[in-house]
Amino acid sequence: MSDQVTTNEIMDFLKENMMTRDEIVETFQTKLDASASESRIIEHVDRFAKLHETLDQELVMLRSKYDRLEERLDLVEAKLGITI
Repeated sequence: MSDQVTTNEIMDFLKENMMTRDEIVETFQTKLDASASESRIIEHVDRFAKLHETLDQELVMLRSKYDRLEERLDLVEAKLGITI
């Protein structure tokens, strides 16, 4: 048995595996589109995470403000002798 490859075998291989220029462009364009979609998804997730972080910070500040107002109200009620 010979280890040499014949021209016909090479031609058959090329016919089965060869891509045209248009097929190559389409394949890479599909991969680029998928990559762009992935980038957009990551960008949206990052923006959502930042929004969540900002909202958490706002909540902490509002809770602190609420606590301060409640302490002041308790002080005013005490001075006026009002109990609820």
